[in-house]
Amino acid sequence: MKKILLFLSIITSSWIHAQLLPGTMNVSGMPAFIQNIDDVVREAGLDDTVTGFESAIDANLISFTLDPLLLLNSEVMCNENVFRYSVYVHTQNLPANLQIEARTYMNSGARFPEVSIYDLLIIQPLGPRDLTPSNGGDYIPVPNDGSQAIKIFEFVGCRTGIPVQFRIKASSKFAGGTGNFNIVYTVVGSLL
Repeated sequence: MKKILLFLSIITSSWIHAQLLPGTMNVSGMPAFIQNIDDVVREAGLDDTVTGFESAIDANLISFTLDPLLLLNSEVMCNENVFRYSVYVHTQNLPANLQIEARTYMNSGARFPEVSIYDLLIIQPLGPRDLTPSNGGDYIPVPNDGSQAIKIFEFVGCRTGIPVQFRIKASSKFAGGTGNFNIVYTVVGSLL
């Protein structure tokens, strides 16, 4: 009985003194928007708010891993340190009268490493190492303001190759032409 209490005491004290470790989020790809000719607004003054321009399912691929430390590579760091991460998104310089939406899918991407020590625990304090999209995987309007960034998904542990799909809806008031805007991702880690 003393061995079990000592073991629980060590786990508890380690958990209490844990801290988040620095990590790196990589975003690859660039959304290109495609609209079917049947979806184009055909009457002057109507908004294109039904279908909109939709990007490929994997327009952006996001990966998040913990940074190497001393002689420990990212795979070892992610195996031994499991946290909950929430990914928020907002845009910068989005043209007026244009709305952008984002989504991903349940448990998309790949766990890194594929199997972790955490997966073998009987009690997993943060739940399984899965990805959960916000809004059930439906599109979420992305704000054009960093102070209002919105969570698009969260996951437990490190993860790679998470696809993000975008949809743009233009108002009839939108001035045509080419516009450049930035999509900004922010990752927030927690122990709970």
